[in-house]
Amino acid sequence: MNPNIAANQQRLFLAFVAELRPHLRRDSSLPRRIKEIFARNRGLGSRDRKLYRELVYTWLRFLPWIDPLLDTDATTAAKIAAWLAPELKPTSAYRAAHCGDWPAVPATLAEKAAVLCSLLGGARPPDALSPTRPEDGFHLFNPKSLLPSWFLEHCPAAFAPPHLDALNSRANIWVRLQVIDRNLVLDEFRGQGWTVEPSADYPDALCLPPNAEVAASDAYRRGFVEIQDLGSQLVLAHAPQVSGRWLDACAGAGGKTLQLARMLGPTGHVDATDIRPEILDELDDRAKRARLTNITIVQKPAEQYDGILVDAPCSGSGTWRRQPHLKWYVKPETIAAFTKTQLGILNSNAPRVKSGGLLIYATCSLSHHENQDVAAAFLKTHPEFKAEKPAQDHGGTFDGLGTSLLPGTRNTDGFYVALLRQT
Repeated sequence: MNPNIAANQQRLFLAFVAELRPHLRRDSSLPRRIKEIFARNRGLGSRDRKLYRELVYTWLRFLPWIDPLLDTDATTAAKIAAWLAPELKPTSAYRAAHCGDWPAVPATLAEKAAVLCSLLGGARPPDALSPTRPEDGFHLFNPKSLLPSWFLEHCPAAFAPPHLDALNSRANIWVRLQVIDRNLVLDEFRGQGWTVEPSADYPDALCLPPNAEVAASDAYRRGFVEIQDLGSQLVLAHAPQVSGRWLDACAGAGGKTLQLARMLGPTGHVDATDIRPEILDELDDRAKRARLTNITIVQKPAEQYDGILVDAPCSGSGTWRRQPHLKWYVKPETIAAFTKTQLGILNSNAPRVKSGGLLIYATCSLSHHENQDVAAAFLKTHPEFKAEKPAQDHGGTFDGLGTSLLPGTRNTDGFYVALLRQT
């Protein structure tokens, strides 16, 4: 790469970061701000935008390793970002230009930390399995620093491999098949040069590379696939055989609504609602694309349902690998506020569950405050419901109330699901 081009790319990356830093801990919509910044720079081509997006998200993912250097040694900070960025076409030439003399990027966080400590000097590489003690001195490249320290009480398992590594890596793309002839999808995806890995125990789920542009594919446009993380798909996979009329009480854009409608089949039906009615327009479009006719968007749910799905709004800590900015935006008081909302949604929907029906409580959070604690609080005031153990755990851990699926177990986002049966 021409040295002048490489220097200009680094300068522009640092300029983007400087513009974003003041908003980092107070803007939950930082990805939208990033898109707006790129859009204002009309000279950027699609390849340029991909490069800067990867560099900016690497900065967000490895913030404690990069950000402290920005004010004292911005060149080194940018060099670390270049080295840690995912190996993609837009980043490979940039990495070679700025740190081609550095070793290849190793797989684990502990190994990455060791290399950076060796290259940049300082204390010994930190132990990834134990917190840094004050008497050991400050380790800039402590793997545990890549999650907010207050979160240790919420989910200790997140601070150890393999989950710590998974939460701080670029996520693969998962899709869910919506067509009987899977070759209609596989032939196109493999023709794109994408590695396609089916889930062993959930054949409708396919794992694709992080840079697979599925939304631009013919299979997506024709409704043969939906983009949905495997962890999200496994929420409903934990439920026993479903039938009848269901309510998706927090439908959002409708990923699980579509999955539930397919599970119910033509003899079942899903009513979908959300406190954000504008987002349901996307669900309507997706349902039409998937050719599903057993979904009705409602503002006022019916009085009784065979089952209700509460995919509750939450802190999103299980999705931090996809949304690394949330690691630095979410605070303990954010989670405390969500728990009140989550319990309120369960309480308001409980009377709508028929006798013998199922109330599914799910979050994409790793915090026990939003998961086990909410389920326990609900059951304490609703003795007519009992927690039900799923027939299959799909790699998750059942705690007596619900099942936690951690990111490192199956290369997914983190989820929690509790099956609450009306007795």
